[in-house]
Amino acid sequence: MNQPIEPPYELDELPFHHRLAAQVLGAGLDLLNARHLESWEAGRRIGLMEAKALAQQSSTQDQVVIPGLKTTEPDHQVTGKDDLVFGGERIHISSDARAAMRADCEARLDKCAQPTMEQWKAILSTSNTTLLGGGAGTGKTKTLLFRALFFHRYAQVPLSQIRILTFSREARVEMASDLQEVFGLFGVVLSPAECQAIVMTPRSCLLTQSMALPDLATVIPLENYGASPPDTSALADGRPFEASLNNTQRVEMTKCLNLLYRSNKRFNETYIALWISSLRLPQLEVDSPEVVRRASLGWKLSEHDEALTNSVEALWRKAKAWPVEGVTAARKVFTVRGRPYATHGYIPQLKLHVVLGFDRSEGPSLRRDPSASMELYKEVAIKRTLFQAYFPEGVVHLDSYQDAAELSERLKYLAQAAPSFSYALQGQTGPVPVLDSFNSTSALLDSLGIEVGSVPGRMNFLPADSDALYFEALAIYWEALERHLSKLEGPVIPFGRLFAALGGGKLPAVRYVPMSILEQCRHLLIDGAEDQTLPVASWVRSVLIEIRRRDSAQIYTRGLSSSITVAGDPNQWVYGSFGATPKLFFDFEDMFSSPVPATKVTLTESFRSTQAIIDAGSNLVQNLSLGVNRSPRSIRPPKGEDQPVRIVGDDLDQLQRICQSAAADGYKVLILIDSEVDKAWVDSAVGDQIRDDRASGGRSIRVRSFHKAKSLEADIVVMVGDPSTGVSSWYRNQLYKIAGFSSGGDSAPGDTVSHGEALRLVHVAITRARHKCIWFPNRGVGTVRTASVLGGLMPGLFDDERRA
Repeated sequence: MNQPIEPPYELDELPFHHRLAAQVLGAGLDLLNARHLESWEAGRRIGLMEAKALAQQSSTQDQVVIPGLKTTEPDHQVTGKDDLVFGGERIHISSDARAAMRADCEARLDKCAQPTMEQWKAILSTSNTTLLGGGAGTGKTKTLLFRALFFHRYAQVPLSQIRILTFSREARVEMASDLQEVFGLFGVVLSPAECQAIVMTPRSCLLTQSMALPDLATVIPLENYGASPPDTSALADGRPFEASLNNTQRVEMTKCLNLLYRSNKRFNETYIALWISSLRLPQLEVDSPEVVRRASLGWKLSEHDEALTNSVEALWRKAKAWPVEGVTAARKVFTVRGRPYATHGYIPQLKLHVVLGFDRSEGPSLRRDPSASMELYKEVAIKRTLFQAYFPEGVVHLDSYQDAAELSERLKYLAQAAPSFSYALQGQTGPVPVLDSFNSTSALLDSLGIEVGSVPGRMNFLPADSDALYFEALAIYWEALERHLSKLEGPVIPFGRLFAALGGGKLPAVRYVPMSILEQCRHLLIDGAEDQTLPVASWVRSVLIEIRRRDSAQIYTRGLSSSITVAGDPNQWVYGSFGATPKLFFDFEDMFSSPVPATKVTLTESFRSTQAIIDAGSNLVQNLSLGVNRSPRSIRPPKGEDQPVRIVGDDLDQLQRICQSAAADGYKVLILIDSEVDKAWVDSAVGDQIRDDRASGGRSIRVRSFHKAKSLEADIVVMVGDPSTGVSSWYRNQLYKIAGFSSGGDSAPGDTVSHGEALRLVHVAITRARHKCIWFPNRGVGTVRTASVLGGLMPGLFDDERRA
């Protein structure tokens, strides 16, 4: 039920006649400028109430927004860091320039010499970063040369801003000659000196920069120290994977060794302990084949050990080689497995027993007595084997009179001079002089980018492993040697330290290289990227970063472009055991970051070899974990039937026939060898023919090592030897793990590198051939851990005539 309306009433709620009367009365009040007091007060109260309500509503809204702004802490924003190697600009090359080069190539080059579509993509790339891959014979080097031509002749880049880096002196000379020829075809005449200034090795380019710095202007790299003047220019390119010492280097290293030996107690103790380990008879396991084969004879020989000891000592005394100063000539009998065996003497200074051996100058038919069942030298060898397996204490086995005289001399001056000796790290084929070993190991560490002095603290060895002493002594010695060399007139600094100085650290010295020198690397083209080292890659990156920094800071260089073009083939990575790495190829985009996408080109057509040769080379590397297993397609027609790689036995006459037949047909022959033994074998077969060829001014037969095969080619390739992986090496596995080679959790990266390198060496060797390849492994069928065994040679691609 509706409630009755209570007064005061709204005007619309009044009856008509009341509403009419109210309107007349209101109009009368307005006419008289008067007001109805109660109505006015009621309206005032209503207005105040509405105003208050609106004020409260506005206040509530402000409390929601304003306190929120005051209580929220603002986020602290930090500006980003531009750590890109290149800026965002592309190389400024017009379409007209690209069209002009294409037209000139069509007019000036034969049809067969025209760049392919794949090569054109790399030649005309406008990216700051261009990566060029491809198998052997696909024209990677040719593409780099044409790209250099395009930069200079068509993009108007001065020659002084173009550098081509290759991996060796021999490759530099050959590539400079090719550059001169290519530029000449397009009307750009260059002298040999100008070409040599464009084509360099990383080391010669580094020296150009270091000589521009006042503090390094007179520096002589250790590898070049002592070189005769005619050799200096060649050594400017460096010998990155050859660590041999000349006489001058050896003299300074020996001088430093003796100074450190007398002044550093820890080094003295470590060095002597290392010498003792090299003197001790190497141990053999009791179940090794040699011990198993000789043990039974050795146990029987114990019945005659006294007579054997007397006979040997009598020979030494007769030769006036025994006794010697520093060794106590006193016999001592030991019980070995319940049987008596005697030693001849003892070295108190070293706490080592001495056993005399059989000098080779004595007649091999000598016996301890006429009734003995075997020759004296055989009995000595059997006793030696037993001592290697079972003798409980340290023993020196003197195998010659000369060994005894040298030992005595070193003992005589032990307090004044560090003894010279040879040492073999585990996994090495044989001992080498300790200073040569120190030098080659430090060169490996430099290539791996590892600080020599930091090595001992990052490695671990079993308690009896003398390699632990070796690396501790090396670390102490090499730091002392660098200090010693830096004080010489020069001074003398290892290449590894120079690369670290100019390209490493937070503030590399390349920052102080004058721009006129630095911008010589504005457009870098690198060949053989698969065999560059980490320090080289870091230095190249630092140079390009510094060029960008200078360009942004100076008005006259602002807006100029720079670039890097890298060419390589990971299947031709053959210097991994020397510390080289294909990371410059695989990590290209990470190392040389740019906002402009990289141009990546893979060349797939081979101009050098027949398809059978290409497939045979690829067969060896197809299972290696480099992710680059696609074989190029041969566009070279075979001369006659496509022939597989022939594998033949140890046959000197056959090698002679091959070389004679090649000479008659006008073919070039490249003979690749694996060792000095193989070199002697080749010389005995065709040495006279090679010398006659040289005397007549020819070069129809060349002999190189497997490692020196890259950049070479010939009609016929003859491989002599079978590259081996060697034995597992604990120290190398640790070093390669420290250097970051343990991809995928590989626990033995050093062994993995050696295994792959043996196969890649043969792959590179085979793919040097244009028509034929013949292989003389000279190791015997079934030899393990060599390329011919590990490669899984596929029938049809390889014809093994040894098994016929």
